[in-house]
Amino acid sequence: MELNRRQFIVVGGTVAAAAGLSVEQATAADAAVAAEGSKKQAPRGEWLAGDTHAHDDHSSDGSLPRQTSKQTLPGNLPVGDQIGEAERVGLDFLPLTDHRTYDQHWDPQWRSSKLILIPGEEANGSPHATVLGAVDTVVDGANPPGSPGFRHVQQSIWDAHAQDASWGTAHPDDGEYTPAAGPNDNASAQGVNTVEVWNVASDPDAEIDYAENRWNKGFRFGAVGASDCHFREVWGKASPGQPTTWVFAAERSVRGILDAIRAGRTAVSASPQGALVTIEADVDGDGVFEAIGGDEVIVRDRRLSKKARLRVRVRGGAGARVLVYASPGRSAGPLATFTPNSADQTYVVPFTLGDVHNWFRAEVRAPGDPSGVDADPNLPDQLRAATSPVFVSVDAPAAPAPEIPLPAADRRDDRASLVIGETGEFAGFADVAGNDGVAHVVAEVHRNHRTSVVYRMVKRHGHPAHEVELSAGSPTASSPKIAVSGDDVWVVWQDSRGQEKPHRSQIFLRHSKNGGHSFEPAVRLTDTQGRAIHPDVSVVDGSHAVVVWADNDGGAFDVYAQVIGVDHAPVNLSAAGKTVTPGIATDSRSPRYPASLFPAIAVGKDGGTVVTWQDNRFDPDPLWTGHTPPAGSPASGNTDPDNWQIVASTRPARQKSWSAPVQVSAATDAADRHPSIAADRDGAFVVMWETKRLASSGANLSLRAARSTDGGHTWSASEPVALDPDAMSQRPRLSRDADGSVRAVWYDTRSTDWRWKVFTAKLDRTTGWTGPVQLSTRGNGTFPSVGGGFVVFTGDRGATRTQRDGTQQIFLLEP
Repeated sequence: MELNRRQFIVVGGTVAAAAGLSVEQATAADAAVAAEGSKKQAPRGEWLAGDTHAHDDHSSDGSLPRQTSKQTLPGNLPVGDQIGEAERVGLDFLPLTDHRTYDQHWDPQWRSSKLILIPGEEANGSPHATVLGAVDTVVDGANPPGSPGFRHVQQSIWDAHAQDASWGTAHPDDGEYTPAAGPNDNASAQGVNTVEVWNVASDPDAEIDYAENRWNKGFRFGAVGASDCHFREVWGKASPGQPTTWVFAAERSVRGILDAIRAGRTAVSASPQGALVTIEADVDGDGVFEAIGGDEVIVRDRRLSKKARLRVRVRGGAGARVLVYASPGRSAGPLATFTPNSADQTYVVPFTLGDVHNWFRAEVRAPGDPSGVDADPNLPDQLRAATSPVFVSVDAPAAPAPEIPLPAADRRDDRASLVIGETGEFAGFADVAGNDGVAHVVAEVHRNHRTSVVYRMVKRHGHPAHEVELSAGSPTASSPKIAVSGDDVWVVWQDSRGQEKPHRSQIFLRHSKNGGHSFEPAVRLTDTQGRAIHPDVSVVDGSHAVVVWADNDGGAFDVYAQVIGVDHAPVNLSAAGKTVTPGIATDSRSPRYPASLFPAIAVGKDGGTVVTWQDNRFDPDPLWTGHTPPAGSPASGNTDPDNWQIVASTRPARQKSWSAPVQVSAATDAADRHPSIAADRDGAFVVMWETKRLASSGANLSLRAARSTDGGHTWSASEPVALDPDAMSQRPRLSRDADGSVRAVWYDTRSTDWRWKVFTAKLDRTTGWTGPVQLSTRGNGTFPSVGGGFVVFTGDRGATRTQRDGTQQIFLLEP
């Protein structure tokens, strides 16, 4: 028998009450009867088992031979083997979160027909973060002199959120917190979606202490587990999913899982077969448990109904000890404690509010092996399962109270107008084409756990037309691009039409002949057995769309192009000159599948066409971070990125053949990525890209550009554009202005309020690139595009909170 601070008397698997309160065992029938007559509904979804943090040999230290040899030995953990182990364990989803790289997603083994693969990365240098759902690597830049140490962390969070990705704190006891010193500067970062409370390679109790510390400071995030698996030698005890992160997803899809993670609807268990505890709350006492772990509930009065209840369900926990905590957490002792005596047991716990901002969570503990490598082996009860909290606040949601506040956000008016997106929802990755004072805008919209492509026409002096969904109800449409010529409008995007086991996206095209008032049915351009991704579109001869994309149907990602209505089939532009080898069985890092990605296209005034893309064929071991040195040589490379370079292929006017790839950038000491291209009034082509020295973290992205006056066959030496050593500049986009000059837009950190802003510069024929001019002011402005005198970008200015408000919308302005 045990008496705790809340005056509950706990006996075995039942809970008797003191002071007139009771804790009852509940059944499904009880819940159904209690819910009768209520208009509210309980959350709908299903619990899916997965992991949020696992590695393979695309991390330079991703396997045991690599770690123990300072990265000089071959690897033994290929992508396919780690995915196969996750399948064997019984997971429903898995990200491969390799260190500061996205290259694992370009590996032909990144494929599964049994579980849902989630894009992932362990980003940043210090502290580490798990970024899930981004479209490419999230680069960790350097802090400007004099800035608090977490500025780069905060900008990383905002960058991830601009992609509707989840940003999670990895092993906080090695980056944000120590039991002796408490939280450090990094703990002040706001907007974190999850925190690892059970990383098996760390100390889960220290991680729980950190999470409770932040929850008590008003931070709101979910709890996740992490196998942090690097070693096949420990499979069975530390496989992917050991521990398991469970997500309560409304849809069994990438977007459904990511939405659940971002909402904190998570729980953690030792394995998919281990004890699982969940928590729900009926805050108003009407019999409907309207909130689950991760949810926030706002009430108007601290005095709750006497029927307010928590419902705690434990599966597979017979004989273990279940503890229910209320804020401030473990330091005050449990709200209730009980020991289940069956395989599936549910308890209902009365609760009251002790403060304006409150939280309630549950965990399961039992004797046995330590819960983590650094866990105290002398603890009589080790962690075996845990929930995210249910958060309950009076009048308004909690706001973070960090040790170091963020600078006040810029509130100046930049005259940008909202064109796509609703409050509380995500719209991003927009593109724009302008013609005769009309902006034609496309964007990717995330709504109801689905991803769609939408179009909107905006007249310069009129109201925007109605938003049109072009992707015909598909839940997986993304990455739209648009081109316009007269009354012809073409939109291209990628779409797996709901198929995500395995991922098998195709390229689709829709055409409007009446200026965007209506569109013909979508045409599928590809029939790949791999993934067709990253499309772009332009117009040749004023009447034919020319479309480019990347596709790994042949193993390595290559760039393909097709002039619609002219070419009978796509043409592979990038395969020539590549060396592709499957490698040897004794070294998982020996395969060579150099990738050609993120193509962009432009058509010159004479009809000549140039396609440019990023390519890592020049790297000594493409797609593998760091480098395995020759035998007898010292280790090198650490987790440095590949030597990506920018290349191009040309197609002269009125011809059907494309040139072999030529180098646009040729730097051997930098990673050059995400090119854009435009043609000026004289017929010259300009390419701009982002570049970073070959360092895993702490190196800023900057911009470089090159020019060709012979149709793309040769290129000038590249030059920096808008260089600021203390700023990050990324994702440039180019277009030709009405005066025939080339305009660039990008997003950048050179702001006093730390937020990402959209900047622009123009190429003057006589003086070169102008200095940078800031276009956006309020909030974060990211992923801009430019076309026909218009600029669109993704912005979070519609958000009302610095945490748990995923509002991202598309804004339009004229520079």
